[in-house]
Amino acid sequence: MTQSIVVQVGQCGNQIGYRFWDLALREHAQYNKTGIYDEPISSFFRNVDTRHTYPADSIQVGGKIRKLKSRAVLIDMEEGVIGELLRGPLGEVFDHRQLITDVSGSGNNW
Repeated sequence: MTQSIVVQVGQCGNQIGYRFWDLALREHAQYNKTGIYDEPISSFFRNVDTRHTYPADSIQVGGKIRKLKSRAVLIDMEEGVIGELLRGPLGEVFDHRQLITDVSGSGNNW
C-alpha cells in the first residue's frame, strides 16, 4: 500500500492543495459508489472513527468510510488562507494537528 503526504506551503500552495483535495474526493466518489475505504483513497486519506481519539484507531482498508482526514501538512505564515480553507466545504477534511501557522504574517516583507 502506498501512502503519500502532501505538504502545502504558503497562500498559493494551500489554495492549489485545496483544489487537489476537492478533485480527489469527487473523482473517488465517481468510481467508488459502495462507501468502502479502499486502497486508492487510502493513499491520500486516513479513515478515522470519530468515537476514538487516537490515530491508531483508524479504520483499515476494506472497512466502511467513517470520516476522511487528508494526509497533508498545511504551512503558512498567516492564518488567513488556512482559516478560509477550514471554514470552507472541505474544512473537516483537514486535521487541526497538521496545521502550522503564525499570526505575524509576511505582508510587505521585502
